[in-house]
Amino acid sequence: MRVLLVMPGFAQPLRYGPGTTLTLPPLGLEYVAANVEDLAEVRLVDNRFEPMSSVENVIQQFRPDYVGISCNLSSQIHHVNRIAEMAKKVAPDSTTVVGGFHPSLVPDETLDSPWIDIVVRREGEATFRELVQKNSPVGTKGLSYKRDGHKIHNPDRDLLTMKDLRLPARHLRSRRMSSSYQLFGFPVESVEVSRGCPYSCRFCCIPVFYGHRYRRRSVPHVMRELCSEEIQGRARDVYIVDDNFTVDGSYVSQLCDAIIRERLNMYFTAAVRVDTVAKHPALFERMARAGFFLVLLGIESFSDRALQKLHKQLRFREIKSAIRTLHSLGFIIQGNIILGADPDDTERDLESTIETAKTMDIDMPTFSLLTPYPGTDLMDGILAGRSALKLVTKDWRYYNWFTPTMQYPHLSCEQLSDALKRAYEEVPFFRNPVLTFLRSASKLGFAHHLPRLLNRARLRTLPTNLRGILSTL
Repeated sequence: MRVLLVMPGFAQPLRYGPGTTLTLPPLGLEYVAANVEDLAEVRLVDNRFEPMSSVENVIQQFRPDYVGISCNLSSQIHHVNRIAEMAKKVAPDSTTVVGGFHPSLVPDETLDSPWIDIVVRREGEATFRELVQKNSPVGTKGLSYKRDGHKIHNPDRDLLTMKDLRLPARHLRSRRMSSSYQLFGFPVESVEVSRGCPYSCRFCCIPVFYGHRYRRRSVPHVMRELCSEEIQGRARDVYIVDDNFTVDGSYVSQLCDAIIRERLNMYFTAAVRVDTVAKHPALFERMARAGFFLVLLGIESFSDRALQKLHKQLRFREIKSAIRTLHSLGFIIQGNIILGADPDDTERDLESTIETAKTMDIDMPTFSLLTPYPGTDLMDGILAGRSALKLVTKDWRYYNWFTPTMQYPHLSCEQLSDALKRAYEEVPFFRNPVLTFLRSASKLGFAHHLPRLLNRARLRTLPTNLRGILSTL
């Protein structure tokens, strides 16, 4: 049995955003690979760095029985279909399997493609393993597939018990793939500590995908991964991919204590909620001591009215408080702001958002447009006619956070596009990065940072690191 796992690229590059600062490994596919390595010969190819011609060559030479393709972003589904079509033409006997957020939430539509045979819904590790083991989708929970012109949706599979999670198969990366995963030019690893989120933001599909459940791994399990040679031998920077890292403050404190006790001397990045910072500053002081230095804040809006409509459960005053607290502890902040966060927004509201962003001390401000992804309360409300917003397209290629997909009562698509362009022109992304790093470093003292900076893994990649930092200037 031969299994090829493909991380798709994008049919078109994104027009905006800090795309050059962060590229993460295909962690989801590496988890899937770890669960079938004992059943099949497995290869992994990353189409973000390997052109379609290279992917085609791999398929031609490897002749896989299964071609598994990840699709977390709706804007990728057309490109995923191209890969599946190529696989069917080059290796007609192969079975194409697609998984991830998008196909899980619209399995019927995904199976409309003549090139896609099977959809893995929700978590893929146990479901894909059973598929490969049985070599048949019949009766396998968590699968949707086609048979004799009909679509069959097997019952859902229970979510995994996190203690049974196998560590990702990072060893399957090619040398070229491994060297391409970077944060500001520094080699970066991605680690998953928890899955799900207990909140219900209107624009987010995570609660639906994970069945409104939140689960986390044990601290020893996470530490075993962080201390592994696969991470320690390659990167000193770790990106925690959790949607909301600080859901359980007690757990985060225990993990930070373990990191400090083991003297890992690494840097960590994580996504956190604004209100958690405002309410629990001591937790972030401990995170800073453990090596957390970059946090991703979903600011979304500076309007209390818009925040309420987005179900964010926070207020503008908490945003200002969180920024002050994080900077006092030496954190660097990347904060995202949604233009058109309120369906009742006018052009004046867009202008006010941009002007307010200029006054906020956000180190790396990013902007996006409100986008109704499948499975979100936002999309459900539009489809049910409960919203003042209307879809202007169902072409998933445009669901990329940067292209207008909805008609507002008081805003045109042109006004939204112009505001987004103006925001990126007028509000610089990462002004004075060197000064920002120095300001951050001074908060905890250089004794905290020296062992994290002066080590073999860091010095070996110093030329690449400098290029990465300079690219943000």
